Amino acid sequence: MAYKASKIYFITAYMEFLLKEGLKCEEVYVGDASRFLRFLLSQASSESLLEFVNQSSKTEASRRRVISSLNRFLTFINSNLEITNPNLTFVAKDQEV
Repeated sequence: MAYKASKIYFITAYMEFLLKEGLKCEEVYVGDASRFLRFLLSQASSESLLEFVNQSSKTEASRRRVISSLNRFLTFINSNLEITNPNLTFVAKDQEV
């Protein structure tokens, strides 16, 4: 099954894929994927952050929602995942992108 729907969360889809593959130790695969995502977050630039906001929002209301959600995620990664990347700064809701 291809995971093309935008509403499917990638971690959920990946777990379902691993279980369908019959893997009994999915923790190893999820752990490796998690480390890769941490690596990507540590390498992300402020430009890529703003590009994501631009691509993810078509209206002003959706833009504000994406920025709010993204800022909450940045708070989470800074406080809970010990990912330090000075390029990943909070996006102001009125910031021109």
